[in-house]
Amino acid sequence: MNSVMMVKKAIRYSVVQNILQYYECPDSCNAECCSNGRIHIFEDEFNFLKENYNERTKGIKSDDIIPSLYTMDTPCPFLDRVNRCDIHVKRPTVCGMYPFKVNSSGTSLGLQPCPVGFEVIKDLASWAMNTISKTGISEDEKAEKIMEWKNTVESYEQEALEFHTRESLQEMQIPFEELEMFSMFLLSKKQ
Repeated sequence: MNSVMMVKKAIRYSVVQNILQYYECPDSCNAECCSNGRIHIFEDEFNFLKENYNERTKGIKSDDIIPSLYTMDTPCPFLDRVNRCDIHVKRPTVCGMYPFKVNSSGTSLGLQPCPVGFEVIKDLASWAMNTISKTGISEDEKAEKIMEWKNTVESYEQEALEFHTRESLQEMQIPFEELEMFSMFLLSKKQ
């Protein structure tokens, strides 16, 4: 198993893909994720891009800190004239994860409140509140936990409104176990 496949397994890439299949970037999206900051890609992904899209890889450089990673400055050279990805089916791992982001915890993923991320957050909150309402905890505890989720959605709604103008965003941390349960819920809901 190559390094990219091992990383994808560790970060639950397939679970993220199961979730993201139910969401789509709106037409109003300006590819903020591909237009600002830095994009990290694995050496295997860089080699594939260089082999297949050599001219567009000129700005991709080896990471100074982690030699097996490469960085691509933005805007991404694989965006087309209308800010859509030209290599969408062959895009790097980090691009296929977005708006989910790997963090250093090893037990969760971050979720950014871009337009798609906020839709995921709202659905996740709805699922969580529905699940809480069916538990055997006291009514007061249910009400408190449901109110926490409502407040969380309101907080991220503000983040989503300011997504295109803020330099840093509040990121929801979602444990892998909850991601997997949410993925199964979406699958059952959409069938």
